[in-house]
Order: sequence, then C-alpha cells, then structure tokens
Amino acid sequence: MYHTRCAPPHGCRQYNRPSCEVITIHVTCVLPWLYGFASLQVRTTTRLPQYNRPSCEVIRRFRDFVHLEGQLAEKHKGVILPPLPEKNAVQKFQMSQEFIEDRRRALQVFLNRVAAHPVLAKSASLQLFLEATEDTWAVEMARGQAAAAGAAAGGGPKKRLEDAVGWIKGLGAAATNIVGSSSRATDTAEDPEYIKVRDYLVALESHLSEAHRQAARLTAKEVELGEATLEFGQALERLGRLEEGSALERLGRLEEGNVSEAFSQMSSRSAELVAARRKGCEALAARFEAPLKEAVRSVRAVTAVCTDRALALATHMAAKHEVDAKKVRWAKLRGTPGSPQDKLTEAEREVSEAEERLRSSKIAYEELVATMTEELNRWQKERAADMAALLRDFALAQASMASEGVRAWSGLLAELQAVQGAAPAVAAAPATAT
Repeated sequence: MYHTRCAPPHGCRQYNRPSCEVITIHVTCVLPWLYGFASLQVRTTTRLPQYNRPSCEVIRRFRDFVHLEGQLAEKHKGVILPPLPEKNAVQKFQMSQEFIEDRRRALQVFLNRVAAHPVLAKSASLQLFLEATEDTWAVEMARGQAAAAGAAAGGGPKKRLEDAVGWIKGLGAAATNIVGSSSRATDTAEDPEYIKVRDYLVALESHLSEAHRQAARLTAKEVELGEATLEFGQALERLGRLEEGSALERLGRLEEGNVSEAFSQMSSRSAELVAARRKGCEALAARFEAPLKEAVRSVRAVTAVCTDRALALATHMAAKHEVDAKKVRWAKLRGTPGSPQDKLTEAEREVSEAEERLRSSKIAYEELVATMTEELNRWQKERAADMAALLRDFALAQASMASEGVRAWSGLLAELQAVQGAAPAVAAAPATAT
C-alpha cells in the first residue's frame, strides 16, 4: 500500500489555485496476482458551492477514470481533455511497484488538470466522480454501459436499418476523406492557418516522442552508472578486507593499515554517492521523463480534437451534398408530368429535413471550431509553462547529482590525504632499494 501526499503537478502552475484540487491519493494493490487491478483512494477539497461538502474521499479504479474521460469528451466537444495514462496489459498483470506509482502519478496529473480547467472544473460528471459513494458510482457505471450497449444496438431492427441507410447515403462521398491528415476534400474547405497548426501538431508529436525516448535512455544510463558505482564500491570493500591483516602487512611492507583504510573510505563514499544518484534518478524519472511522456499524450489529445473537427466538417460537407441531391430529385419529379403527389410531397419533405440537418451540422462545426480555437490558445500557454518548468527541473536534477558527486569525491580526497599524512611514507622504501 502506498500513502503518498502529493503537491499539485505540473500544468496547474499558470492558473490560480484549482477550484477542485485532489490533495491525497492512496493506491492499494488488491489481489494483483489474480485480478490485476489497484484501488485508488481520491481525497478532494473544493470551494465550489454546488458540491455537497468541502472535502470528500472515494474509492476508484482505473476504469472509473476512463469512464470519466469518456463522459467529459461526450459533453464537451472541442475541449482538449487532459490525457489519461495508456493501458498496459503486460505491466498490469505484473503490478510492479514502479508501474503502480507511475499510474498513480499520471492519474493525479489528470485530475488536477481537469480541476484546473475553466470549463471542466464545473462539470457535473467530475463532481459525481469525486463525490459519489461506491454504490452510487456503480449505478452510474452500469447506466453508462447500458447506454453504450443501447447505442450499439440502435433501438430496434427497423431503426437500425434506417440509420444504416441514412449513414451510407449521408457520408458516402465524405467517408474516405475523414481519416488521415491529408484529406483533400476537408483541407480545401478548411482554414489554411488551421492546416498549418494541424501539421505542426503532427511534427510536434514526433519530436516529443523522440525526446521522451532519449529521456528514458538518459535515465536508464544514470541508473546503470549508479549500479556500476555500487559494484565498484563493493569491489573496493573486498579489497580493503583483503589488505587488512595481509601477508605483506605482516612482513612490514605496509604500516598502520593505510591501504585497507583507504579502500574502506572509498567504499563508504561510493555507497554514499550511489544513494544520492538513486535519488537523482528518481527525480529525473518523475520530473523529466514522466512529464515528457505526458506531453506526448497531451499532443495526441489535441490531435483527437482535430479528428473531431475533421469529422464535423466532413459531416457538414456530406449534408451539403445530401441537400443538393435531394433538390435535384425533387426538381426532376416536379419536371416530370404525371408525378404522383405523394412522391412530390415526400421529396419536398426530404429536402426540408436535409436542409435542417445542414443547418445543424453547420452550427455544430462552427461551435466546435470556436471552442477549439480558444482551447488551442489555452493549451499552448499551458504547454509553454510546462516545458519551461520541465527544462528547469531537468537542469536542477543534473546540478544536484553533480554537486553530490563533487561533495562525495572531495570528501574522499580529504580523507585519503589525511590517511596518507598520518603514516610514514611507505612508498619511498622501494625507490631507495632500487
């Protein structure tokens, strides 16, 4: 069981204090060898008046965070959601201490970013997540699963058939243009400045991914150096024990045990340096490697909103195509002598319905664009602050490890000089005998 008291993570610093701040998270591993999940205790304090009490504690699992993210995405189109950590099936069933702590930290960042968001902080979905008892939340999860199953079922065979036909007719021409960043149809209708931003995001994700990969390598190398230093210290300790009471000492070639004491001092300082390096590596992983990984996930969250925008535009273009097709059909019927009145009435009704869908799709697209524009500005400011803090923390971690190394080896040098000065110069004897 981990009981960790956490400060607000990177990403909340440029705003005022979050309206709803997760203060403490307890992570308890529950039968990982059988079920492979951990329980998360989320303790919350808030000043928002709609909450039932200023502080509360609830138990949640990772799937509950996924449900919250889905609810927020559904109800806040165009909003750039804070990213959740990825699912890792292999590490999930191993449930190592490192995996649990990494996931706990990432979920802590997720909740604090949601709580710091000017819109998401006031979400009813977030309030329910943070306040609902386990029984109430179980009902919410069951309701969500039932709604998802109902949406997949479609509400009856006839309706499913009608929906399928409408989907094929409405999106037939645009379906191939929705997927991928090189959609010629949607790109032609898009704002050229937005196309530049989207292409920049694609490149940004690639470069951030490479930076994270190199950060992971750097951390691994630092860990390897620490392990090598530890093994070096252990070798020196064995050397010191060998020199102590050795045959050479009995022959009078060494005096006062200077060599064994020197090896002992070096071994002691090596252990001290290893402890400092371990602490530094933990700082690198938590304050440099992990934030870089989260930055990659954050860019992917933005590109997900870009995909929503492309889908909204494609839907609007398909609605235009549908209106044109319906009008052509209606015009043909009106121009054909003897066309049945019921068909004319049906064609006119279909044109009206298509025009309503066109208006709705235009409003949906324009609202998403407006929200996304505001969100991109907010996200870019947040990312700039995060990157500045990340680089600062990296420099501090490196400086701390370097200073610890200087302090340890400088102390060793002084001790070795003291050992050497306290005994006769045994190194002069061989030189005289030559």
